[in-house]
Amino acid sequence: MAFSDIPPSSSTISDQYYGLKESDRSFELEVQLRKIGIENLEKQFINVYDEIRAVLHISTKNFREIVFGDPALKLPRYFHVVFLAFHKLLIKENKQISSYTELEKKLTGIASHIKITEGGNWSASNKNDNVNAVSGILQSCFKNKSEEDPASHKWLTEFESLLMQSKTEQTLYDFKQGFTILDSSNAFDEKSFSKIIKTLTAMANNSPHSIGYVCVGVSDKFTDAQRIKEIYGIEPTNYRGFFITGIGHEAQILKKDLDSFYRWVIQEIKKQPISDEAKDMLSRNIRIINYFEKDVLIFTVKSTPNPMIYTDKYYTRHGANINEVEPKDYPSFFRRFSQ
Repeated sequence: MAFSDIPPSSSTISDQYYGLKESDRSFELEVQLRKIGIENLEKQFINVYDEIRAVLHISTKNFREIVFGDPALKLPRYFHVVFLAFHKLLIKENKQISSYTELEKKLTGIASHIKITEGGNWSASNKNDNVNAVSGILQSCFKNKSEEDPASHKWLTEFESLLMQSKTEQTLYDFKQGFTILDSSNAFDEKSFSKIIKTLTAMANNSPHSIGYVCVGVSDKFTDAQRIKEIYGIEPTNYRGFFITGIGHEAQILKKDLDSFYRWVIQEIKKQPISDEAKDMLSRNIRIINYFEKDVLIFTVKSTPNPMIYTDKYYTRHGANINEVEPKDYPSFFRRFSQ
């Protein structure tokens, strides 16, 4: 992924890239990592991996069963080829998947088109030939990527990591089932929205380097998920005790579509009793991610040089509790942000 041309593979070559054996390859890899950026490379990897997972999600089969139909030898090399074919189409050619259903069909039995050489050394030419063959077969299921929409990021793996981290770092994570009241009225819950913004300011005030998250469309209460199912007929996706119901139904109810809903959320932020700096920062750090066909809105807040204020007061968060900073504690509170 880091190189424009696919390199060969072997245990010796891997040792050279990792700097365990004398070679220029370690330096070449370092140059490429600096050129692309480790963070960008990580995002590319997760993007490709998530798209492969999305294809598997709609299938009743695992990767081995789709690609082979029978048990296979050297399965890692076949996955390697498919992964790089996805990478070529998604990243190098800047495309997006147009049909996951058709893509699954194209992947079925695709191993018959992959000719892996025998032995421990895997040549660059053989890799390249196989990647080109597979990407050629799959390309009809991709289309040119349209202008990036800020409200449609795929973020499967990072989202799951965020959910798991919240179990040990509760202060900087919060979850809300949605923006509407669960009483069948479909009414916007203004108090809940205000509490979300208040929570975000409290997270930012936790320390000078805090980063906090509030995920909307996720509940850690089974009763809320069941209520949403009763009202809207949405089957929650369960991930390790978190029930993902999404906000797609609310987008339709409140603002007809996801784009309008996204803009509306920003307008609601601007009505909140916080500074213009905080309004701008929160508005720029909203993303809507798609988690197995459910749209989840994620607010991200980062601490600012000065503490964030809400209705002329300062708040901090400890666990799931929001606490007002008393005037007598102002000196120590402000001292945190001056260090």
